[in-house]
Amino acid sequence: MVEELFVVDETQSYKYMISGWRRQWSNGGRISSRLPRYLIDKLSARKIGSMSDYVNNMCYPFQVAGTHDIYRPAAAFDDGLPSSAMNRENDFYDVGDGLVVFLGEEPWYRLDIYAAAFFEAAKKLGIKQIVAVEGVNGPAPPDLERRITCTYSKPEMKTMLERYGVQFSSYGSDSRRGPTIGMALVSMAHYEYSDVEMFRFGALAPMYPFVSGSSQQTTITTDRRSFYDIMIRVNAIFGLSIDLSELKALGEAESQELSDALEKMGSSSQEARQIIDQVRDEYSYTPFVQPVELDPLLDQALQDILENISLDPEE
Repeated sequence: MVEELFVVDETQSYKYMISGWRRQWSNGGRISSRLPRYLIDKLSARKIGSMSDYVNNMCYPFQVAGTHDIYRPAAAFDDGLPSSAMNRENDFYDVGDGLVVFLGEEPWYRLDIYAAAFFEAAKKLGIKQIVAVEGVNGPAPPDLERRITCTYSKPEMKTMLERYGVQFSSYGSDSRRGPTIGMALVSMAHYEYSDVEMFRFGALAPMYPFVSGSSQQTTITTDRRSFYDIMIRVNAIFGLSIDLSELKALGEAESQELSDALEKMGSSSQEARQIIDQVRDEYSYTPFVQPVELDPLLDQALQDILENISLDPEE
């Protein structure tokens, strides 16, 4: 018996997918879990499918000792009576313009089954390009554009991606390092699921090694500036028109709040000032510049003009 991996609620063809994961390692700035949720809520998305119970049963524990309810499936009761079946959140949403948003939970076991379900769903939905969104916390000036690192599944994708202000990752090339779920799926797309193009955008969400009064490091917990810097690239690559003005405003406000906190720390501690200044001096990123697509006829006309200008006037 071939187990069902993906349950679709409706049949329709899509083009692109943005994917993120809750309860996962590479969720700095809550980018992987909250960016997909933001899009789902803002765009009033409709759920169109989910990974099957077979996937949920094979890829997760019921619980891990000492973690209370972190890893247990969601459950709900109403006046003592179960009101919804226990479930894992591995769901696909239609947000319009041929775009699907996937919000899942990082698997604990059997990545092969989880990946098979993920890519089978993409195939059934007609998706040709997938971006995984993830984040890491690290030293980054909050007022500057976020550094976006990129991995991709096919060699021919690099020429396209390098136009969008990313830095290509060489993660794991110098020593053994385990992949994030997004990196793992990009790798599996390269070796096992070549009918789809997949890439991962990882943003550097600001975090400084200063402990605040709440015993937390100085950071932006939910870094919407990272959301914005990822989505301006996704909009351009997929040809989408998602309104990002709210994200931009929220990101700027949160970044200013952290900047003000750092300035206050720097003014009261020379050691803090040195760290803040060093972070700024050593920080690097590739800025996003909106590519300009020229009509092929206009592009050829410009090329002809340039060639004529370069000719020797005596010829």
